[in-house]
Amino acid sequence: MRVGIIGAGMSGLFLAHHLAAAGIDYTIFEKREAAGGTWHDNTYPGLHVDVITRSYEFSFARKHYWTKRYAPGSEIRRYLTDFAVETGIREHIRFRTEVQLATWEEGAWTLTSPGGVTERFDVVVAATGFLHVPKRPAFPGTETFAGHSWHSSEWDHSVDLKGKRIGVVGTGSSGIQIVSELGKRGHHVEHFIRTPQWIQVKENPKISLLEKLLLRVPALAGHWDRKMAALRLETDGSETWRLVPGPEREEMNARFRAKLAEEIPDPVLREQLTPKEPLGCKRIPKSPDYYRVVQRPNVTPVFGGVQRIEPAGIVDSEGERHELDVIVFATGFDTHAYMRPMGVVGPEGLTVDKLWAEGVYSYRGVGLPGFPNFFLLNGPFAPVNSIAIPTCLRDEVGFLMRLIETMQQEGYALAPTEEATQAFCGTVRAALPDTTYSLCDNWYTDQGGTPIIWPFTRAQHVDQYADASLADFERFEGRGALFDPAQS
Repeated sequence: MRVGIIGAGMSGLFLAHHLAAAGIDYTIFEKREAAGGTWHDNTYPGLHVDVITRSYEFSFARKHYWTKRYAPGSEIRRYLTDFAVETGIREHIRFRTEVQLATWEEGAWTLTSPGGVTERFDVVVAATGFLHVPKRPAFPGTETFAGHSWHSSEWDHSVDLKGKRIGVVGTGSSGIQIVSELGKRGHHVEHFIRTPQWIQVKENPKISLLEKLLLRVPALAGHWDRKMAALRLETDGSETWRLVPGPEREEMNARFRAKLAEEIPDPVLREQLTPKEPLGCKRIPKSPDYYRVVQRPNVTPVFGGVQRIEPAGIVDSEGERHELDVIVFATGFDTHAYMRPMGVVGPEGLTVDKLWAEGVYSYRGVGLPGFPNFFLLNGPFAPVNSIAIPTCLRDEVGFLMRLIETMQQEGYALAPTEEATQAFCGTVRAALPDTTYSLCDNWYTDQGGTPIIWPFTRAQHVDQYADASLADFERFEGRGALFDPAQS
């Protein structure tokens, strides 16, 4: 059996590690020149992970060089590239190779790369993540700007920002982190805020030498993990406040408002920075100091958003002109692109674009009906906002490895049935209207207005794979000897 993996980010590396442990041959195709995925692309000032670093490590590959509780992006990038080298996975990666097309032919997948180069695999896994296609705004006049401009994931480090007037457009995590860092460095920054975000004030202390030493001792590391879990519960609350209305949601809302009042004493500015949308319906950026930085004399919040862009800068929604030398578009990603723009053509010419013509969906975040042996990691309805990615991957890859074992034993390719997929999607969609996620327009929401997000708890995410049955799958003929159980 041969497995083709699309993407050498966190998901692709996690899967490769488990395939190697099972003695299964694999190749990773990576469009970039290095491993790391979105952590390779994003290098903007102030970038850091927004879950406690130890929750963002692979449990089987601990490191002790982390400098902060929420690690800088450069350290996450180092961690992933080091992991690829130290495990031997790097030798299986084809860098600068973007797969353009996957086609099911004669019981296997043909992957086509630039120049028409093809290669055959029994299983293909799209480990492309959901933050790899930048969403660039279409403001009138964008192309006329005479200064420097770029998307936050394409930071131009050749431009010296000293003395320049910088406009940052966007209030998601990247926009908040960029404004915070540039403002602290003393740069002149104007932050264009179409709609203010709820921001969680979370300090990011350095990890002391003593803590690093303690984490090397398993028993003491377990104590530290329990301490961090208690801290998360204290600051983030339990899972339930996002999922069901009630006193816990009201308490969390009161805590955020109280913190905003503490951080922003000016009632006018506080009102401008107070979101009109319910707490938690959008992903909540975390920052230790955004509210403090935005009150500095060198940082100016501009409320109402962007009307148009001119050669000299930005005209805001009120018609006021803001002269700028640099514009940073922290406008996020097409989070429903998944493996696209790669084309996927299954049996009888069925394409992913046709399957998703009315909105993206999947079977339990990993499978697509009608596409045998084609799987996703962190696909539609995965818990990408509520569960740390390594924890989510533990559940998904564990399930996928069981499917692969079944394929080897039985000699068939597998795809979830349409009935099983719709039953899963129906259960999720029925739960979503009762959750906070459904209360506003956000990046989870698809073109039909449905949030594409897991609306249940971590425990239920584990249980959904334990409860999955092979009766949910239909069998397709695989290609010859590679699926011969006698040769497995």
